[in-house]
Amino acid sequence: MESERIETFINYLDQRTSSIQEDVLRLIADDRRDEANFEKIRANIFQIVKTILQASARISQEESERVGFLETKLALFQETWEGYLRKAKEHGDDLKIVQEQTRLEALAEIQDTFQKTWR
Repeated sequence: MESERIETFINYLDQRTSSIQEDVLRLIADDRRDEANFEKIRANIFQIVKTILQASARISQEESERVGFLETKLALFQETWEGYLRKAKEHGDDLKIVQEQTRLEALAEIQDTFQKTWR
């Protein structure tokens, strides 16, 4: 049985994913494929976080342990993606820069909601 906060957070991730997927379809219909591709990256981040939170149930049924596991993963993502962003800037890779910025923006939104939910 998942806690109410975990369930609420999963619902938030699902709602954001659906909203972003609607944006993707609208952008494709407007022939704005590049923007749609960045939104697909954003949606993917929300789904990855949901999968990690659901997988945390195999580690523990205790909410605090599951939340701690997710918190550790979010921090690792941030560190990794900031490193990728630095490398992309060093190499002047504009596409990679925007991809990493998109990942970090999605992560920041998720972390904000995570903090509001548990802190």
